[in-house]
Amino acid sequence: MELSPEVAVVMFAASNVVVPVLNGLFSRRQAKHEAAVDQVPLLLQQVANVAADVKDIKADLRRVGEHESALKLVDLRLKGVETWQSEARPQLERAVRESHLLMGERNARQLQQSANLVDPQKVARSPP
Repeated sequence: MELSPEVAVVMFAASNVVVPVLNGLFSRRQAKHEAAVDQVPLLLQQVANVAADVKDIKADLRRVGEHESALKLVDLRLKGVETWQSEARPQLERAVRESHLLMGERNARQLQQSANLVDPQKVARSPP
């Protein structure tokens, strides 16, 4: 296929217009890529910072889990003590009542013994 001179002239004119436009687009694209390449170290640093923060957060979460386990254990122990206390309270109250009763009987016996030791004549002579 042979090109006519008019088609060749049109193609030459179009190439003179299109080539600078394409060169401009390619140079802009290259500038954007170079700028992006310059940003890569900063992005890598930010990713490293985020990774360090994630590591710290995981450590904190692990500590929170450990504290939660310890808290559950303390809660179970507390419930055990409360259960023991609620079961022991009636028994302790009964023991207190009985000991007060026994102490009262002991005091009454001591008073009786003291009264028996006192001379009945001295008691009769003393004014009321």
